[in-house]
Amino acid sequence: MSLVNHIKKIFGAKQPRLPKVMHCVEMLLVNMQQSGDSAVRERDLDWEFEHIRLCVKYAKMLAANRKIDPDIAACAVALQNIGRIITGKSENHAEAGYEPTKRILTGLGCFTPQEIEMIATSVRRHSRKERVDTPLDELAKDVDIYARYCQGHEFTRQHDIARLTKIRQELHMGGM
Repeated sequence: MSLVNHIKKIFGAKQPRLPKVMHCVEMLLVNMQQSGDSAVRERDLDWEFEHIRLCVKYAKMLAANRKIDPDIAACAVALQNIGRIITGKSENHAEAGYEPTKRILTGLGCFTPQEIEMIATSVRRHSRKERVDTPLDELAKDVDIYARYCQGHEFTRQHDIARLTKIRQELHMGGM
């Protein structure tokens, strides 16, 4: 039984979509960990899981404020590093995540074609922090920056610092 069919069987068609997406990501992380390839990865798989958890948390907080569907936003950020999880590499991980995201969401059978494209495009664009794209893309970029900040990353690029300052103000935490 494929992973996606296993998820459908566990959750059924009526369940909220984020738990289905998170279960797929968690199963992928577990499979990667069990395969023993984590030694050649740029990011530890535990770091990846914590990053995803933080991104989902902040996406839910910001989505309603920005008039973005919180379910779509949370699903998009849950999948935004799927390319790095699969390849183990940060370089081009956003682009590498586009097709796997489409396959996962299509397989789950609970997203429209438009939602699948919107989420997959957000995954593809989330590393282009210097550009301004759709509201969903911008939310994904912002929570990625903020989650990395929460995980101890120090930013040096001006556009990253500007994003971090903006999101801290939006979350009522003050500037840098």
